[in-house]
Amino acid sequence: MAGEGESGPEGGPVAGQEGSLTDAVIEVQSQLMPLQQGEFSEKIGKISIYVQSSAKARDAKSRNNFIRFARLNLDAVLVQALEALVWRPKNSTKTQELKKATALQKTFDRLDNPVQAMREHFLSSSDPLNKYLVAGPWGHEYLKKRGIDLEDYDRELCQMLGCQETAAGKIVINYARLVRAIDMLAEHAGKSLP
Repeated sequence: MAGEGESGPEGGPVAGQEGSLTDAVIEVQSQLMPLQQGEFSEKIGKISIYVQSSAKARDAKSRNNFIRFARLNLDAVLVQALEALVWRPKNSTKTQELKKATALQKTFDRLDNPVQAMREHFLSSSDPLNKYLVAGPWGHEYLKKRGIDLEDYDRELCQMLGCQETAAGKIVINYARLVRAIDMLAEHAGKSLP
Protein backbone atom coordinates (compact mmCIF):
# COMPACT_ATOMS: atom_id res chain seq x y z
CA MET A 1 0.00 0.00 0.00
CA ALA A 2 1.27 3.47 -0.82
CA GLY A 3 2.76 5.41 2.06
CA GLU A 4 2.69 9.07 3.02
CA GLY A 5 3.63 11.30 0.10
CA GLU A 6 3.18 8.58 -2.54
CA SER A 7 0.59 8.21 -5.25
CA GLY A 8 -2.15 5.63 -5.03
CA PRO A 9 -3.18 3.27 -7.82
CA GLU A 10 -3.10 4.85 -11.26
CA GLY A 11 -1.79 8.11 -9.85
CA GLY A 12 -4.71 8.63 -7.43
CA PRO A 13 -4.05 10.73 -4.33
CA VAL A 14 -3.09 9.09 -1.07
CA ALA A 15 -0.98 11.48 0.99
CA GLY A 16 -1.65 14.33 3.39
CA GLN A 17 -5.24 15.32 4.02
CA GLU A 18 -6.31 12.88 1.31
CA GLY A 19 -5.36 9.93 3.52
CA SER A 20 -8.84 10.21 5.01
CA LEU A 21 -10.30 9.95 1.49
CA THR A 22 -8.33 6.75 0.97
CA ASP A 23 -9.56 5.44 4.32
CA ALA A 24 -13.15 6.27 3.33
CA VAL A 25 -12.75 4.36 0.04
CA ILE A 26 -11.27 1.37 1.87
CA GLU A 27 -14.16 1.42 4.35
CA VAL A 28 -16.81 1.37 1.60
CA GLN A 29 -14.94 -1.35 -0.29
CA SER A 30 -14.61 -3.51 2.85
CA GLN A 31 -18.38 -3.31 3.34
CA LEU A 32 -19.14 -4.06 -0.31
CA MET A 33 -16.86 -7.08 -0.71
CA PRO A 34 -18.88 -9.58 1.39
CA LEU A 35 -22.09 -8.52 -0.40
CA GLN A 36 -20.79 -9.25 -3.90
CA GLN A 37 -22.47 -12.60 -4.36
CA GLY A 38 -25.07 -14.25 -6.55
CA GLU A 39 -27.55 -12.12 -8.44
CA PHE A 40 -26.27 -8.95 -6.73
CA SER A 41 -22.64 -9.40 -7.75
CA GLU A 42 -22.73 -7.24 -10.88
CA LYS A 43 -24.47 -4.24 -9.28
CA ILE A 44 -22.27 -4.38 -6.18
CA GLY A 45 -19.27 -4.49 -8.53
CA LYS A 46 -20.51 -1.31 -10.26
CA ILE A 47 -20.81 0.48 -6.91
CA SER A 48 -17.23 -0.57 -6.12
CA ILE A 49 -15.97 0.81 -9.44
CA TYR A 50 -17.74 4.16 -8.90
CA VAL A 51 -16.30 4.41 -5.39
CA GLN A 52 -12.75 3.75 -6.66
CA SER A 53 -13.24 6.20 -9.52
CA SER A 54 -14.38 8.94 -7.13
CA ALA A 55 -11.03 8.80 -5.34
CA LYS A 56 -9.15 9.18 -8.63
CA ALA A 57 -11.26 12.04 -10.01
CA ARG A 58 -9.37 15.27 -10.64
CA ASP A 59 -12.29 17.68 -10.35
CA ALA A 60 -15.31 18.13 -8.10
CA LYS A 61 -17.90 17.55 -10.83
CA SER A 62 -16.46 14.15 -11.82
CA ARG A 63 -16.01 13.09 -8.20
CA ASN A 64 -19.57 14.10 -7.30
CA ASN A 65 -20.93 12.22 -10.31
CA PHE A 66 -19.10 9.02 -9.36
CA ILE A 67 -20.42 9.27 -5.81
CA ARG A 68 -23.95 9.99 -7.08
CA PHE A 69 -23.79 6.92 -9.35
CA ALA A 70 -22.57 4.81 -6.43
CA ARG A 71 -25.59 5.95 -4.38
CA LEU A 72 -28.04 5.36 -7.24
CA ASN A 73 -26.72 1.85 -7.78
CA LEU A 74 -26.83 1.12 -4.05
CA ASP A 75 -30.49 2.19 -3.97
CA ALA A 76 -31.19 -0.04 -6.99
CA VAL A 77 -29.54 -3.01 -5.23
CA LEU A 78 -31.69 -2.37 -2.14
CA VAL A 79 -34.87 -2.43 -4.25
CA GLN A 80 -33.72 -5.63 -5.96
CA ALA A 81 -33.00 -7.24 -2.58
CA LEU A 82 -36.35 -6.17 -1.11
CA GLU A 83 -38.19 -7.48 -4.16
CA ALA A 84 -36.45 -10.82 -3.62
CA LEU A 85 -37.37 -10.95 0.09
CA VAL A 86 -40.87 -9.48 0.39
CA TRP A 87 -43.67 -11.24 -1.45
CA ARG A 88 -45.57 -8.94 -3.79
CA PRO A 89 -49.20 -9.91 -4.45
CA LYS A 90 -49.43 -10.73 -8.13
CA ASN A 91 -53.04 -9.62 -8.48
CA SER A 92 -52.55 -6.08 -7.12
CA THR A 93 -52.68 -3.19 -9.56
CA LYS A 94 -50.66 0.04 -9.48
CA THR A 95 -53.88 1.87 -8.58
CA GLN A 96 -54.49 -0.40 -5.60
CA GLU A 97 -50.88 -0.01 -4.47
CA LEU A 98 -51.08 3.77 -4.72
CA LYS A 99 -54.37 3.91 -2.83
CA LYS A 100 -53.08 1.74 0.01
CA ALA A 101 -49.73 3.55 0.11
CA THR A 102 -51.55 6.89 0.43
CA ALA A 103 -53.66 5.53 3.32
CA LEU A 104 -50.58 4.12 5.05
CA GLN A 105 -48.71 7.39 4.60
CA LYS A 106 -51.55 9.35 6.22
CA THR A 107 -51.42 6.99 9.20
CA PHE A 108 -47.64 7.08 9.58
CA ASP A 109 -47.37 10.84 8.97
CA ARG A 110 -49.19 11.41 12.26
CA LEU A 111 -46.44 9.65 14.21
CA ASP A 112 -43.13 11.17 15.33
CA ASN A 113 -41.35 7.90 14.71
CA PRO A 114 -43.33 5.50 12.51
CA VAL A 115 -40.82 2.63 12.69
CA GLN A 116 -42.51 0.74 15.53
CA ALA A 117 -45.94 1.20 13.94
CA MET A 118 -44.63 -0.09 10.61
CA ARG A 119 -43.15 -3.18 12.26
CA GLU A 120 -46.38 -3.86 14.13
CA HIS A 121 -48.39 -3.30 10.97
CA PHE A 122 -46.24 -5.82 9.12
CA LEU A 123 -46.72 -8.43 11.85
CA SER A 124 -50.44 -7.88 12.46
CA SER A 125 -51.82 -7.14 9.00
CA SER A 126 -53.51 -9.97 7.16
CA ASP A 127 -53.40 -8.02 3.88
CA PRO A 128 -50.44 -9.17 1.74
CA LEU A 129 -50.37 -5.83 -0.10
CA ASN A 130 -50.07 -3.92 3.17
CA LYS A 131 -47.22 -6.22 4.24
CA TYR A 132 -45.47 -5.71 0.90
CA LEU A 133 -45.81 -1.94 1.03
CA VAL A 134 -44.57 -1.60 4.62
CA ALA A 135 -41.62 -4.00 4.26
CA GLY A 136 -40.79 -3.39 0.61
CA PRO A 137 -39.40 -0.49 -1.40
CA TRP A 138 -42.30 1.88 -0.55
CA GLY A 139 -41.76 1.55 3.22
CA HIS A 140 -38.03 2.09 2.88
CA GLU A 141 -38.47 5.12 0.67
CA TYR A 142 -41.03 6.53 3.12
CA LEU A 143 -38.63 6.18 6.07
CA LYS A 144 -35.79 7.75 4.06
CA LYS A 145 -37.99 10.75 3.22
CA ARG A 146 -38.76 11.10 6.92
CA GLY A 147 -35.00 11.18 7.62
CA ILE A 148 -35.09 7.98 9.67
CA ASP A 149 -32.03 5.72 9.75
CA LEU A 150 -33.03 2.33 8.34
CA GLU A 151 -30.49 0.19 10.20
CA ASP A 152 -32.65 -1.02 13.12
CA TYR A 153 -35.75 -1.37 10.95
CA ASP A 154 -33.90 -3.44 8.36
CA ARG A 155 -32.25 -5.69 10.93
CA GLU A 156 -35.59 -6.44 12.62
CA LEU A 157 -37.34 -6.87 9.28
CA CYS A 158 -34.79 -9.45 8.20
CA GLN A 159 -35.20 -11.25 11.54
CA MET A 160 -38.99 -11.35 11.02
CA LEU A 161 -38.48 -12.70 7.50
CA GLY A 162 -35.75 -15.13 8.63
CA CYS A 163 -33.46 -14.03 5.82
CA GLN A 164 -30.40 -12.66 7.64
CA GLU A 165 -28.03 -15.16 6.02
CA THR A 166 -29.32 -14.83 2.45
CA ALA A 167 -27.52 -12.65 -0.10
CA ALA A 168 -30.57 -10.33 -0.28
CA GLY A 169 -30.91 -10.19 3.50
CA LYS A 170 -27.26 -9.21 3.93
CA ILE A 171 -27.73 -6.32 1.49
CA VAL A 172 -30.82 -5.06 3.33
CA ILE A 173 -29.11 -5.36 6.74
CA ASN A 174 -25.98 -3.53 5.53
CA TYR A 175 -27.69 -0.85 3.44
CA ALA A 176 -27.80 1.89 6.13
CA ARG A 177 -24.12 1.34 7.05
CA LEU A 178 -23.16 1.58 3.39
CA VAL A 179 -25.13 4.81 2.98
CA ARG A 180 -23.23 6.30 5.92
CA ALA A 181 -19.89 5.08 4.52
CA ILE A 182 -20.65 6.65 1.12
CA ASP A 183 -21.73 9.88 2.85
CA MET A 184 -18.38 9.90 4.68
CA LEU A 185 -16.62 9.30 1.36
CA ALA A 186 -18.47 12.29 -0.12
CA GLU A 187 -17.45 14.45 2.83
CA HIS A 188 -13.77 13.52 2.51
CA ALA A 189 -13.93 13.87 -1.27
CA GLY A 190 -15.17 17.45 -0.91
CA LYS A 191 -12.23 18.33 1.35
CA SER A 192 -9.55 16.66 -0.73
CA LEU A 193 -9.87 18.65 -3.96
CA PRO A 194 -7.99 21.94 -4.30
